Amino acid sequence: MKGIETCVNGLEATMSSTIPTLGFAILSVLARADSTGYEIAGRMRNPVARFWTASHSQIHADLRRLLDSGLVGYTTAPGPGPQEKKIYSITAEGLDALREWVTEPPRPQPERDELVLKTYAAWLADPAALIAMFRTALREHEGRLAEYEAAWASVEEEAPAFGTSRFGNMAALRCGLTYERHRADWCRWMIDQLSSSLKPS
Repeated sequence: MKGIETCVNGLEATMSSTIPTLGFAILSVLARADSTGYEIAGRMRNPVARFWTASHSQIHADLRRLLDSGLVGYTTAPGPGPQEKKIYSITAEGLDALREWVTEPPRPQPERDELVLKTYAAWLADPAALIAMFRTALREHEGRLAEYEAAWASVEEEAPAFGTSRFGNMAALRCGLTYERHRADWCRWMIDQLSSSLKPS
């Protein structure tokens, strides 16, 4: 019996390691509601958990892999054109894989932040031009922050319980709020530092 359990656990670990992170993002979407590929892409354009995006071509390729692995299935329905549309759903195996993946430590990801990289070399640039760049970045972060704060006001009133998909929405939104506040504060600090450098000594 122990040998069988070891074999099953090893198979689950192998499956988890072969599914790309985007695959799990798709499974996370389908765990909430059956969706067409177009609907999944729409949710990715409004980033999943505000920190994950993907193109339609990437989603289509990963959906094929998930189908081949038996983690999703689909039914067909009349489409807007001559072809039927596919409505994807997560399978029991897909839910098991998603539950297993959720508690695994995140896979190492390359740290790539172009604005921070530019800051690293900022001492070579014209401070006035840098100020303009950071003001643009600040407006973008303040805009997203205002959007997240409006969303938070409605989510906080509902206070969704753990075990519901809306709790996941709230938790991800909380992270988004913290991130955008931090980035906005950092942009303001950079603008202050650069503005000080332009003042005559």
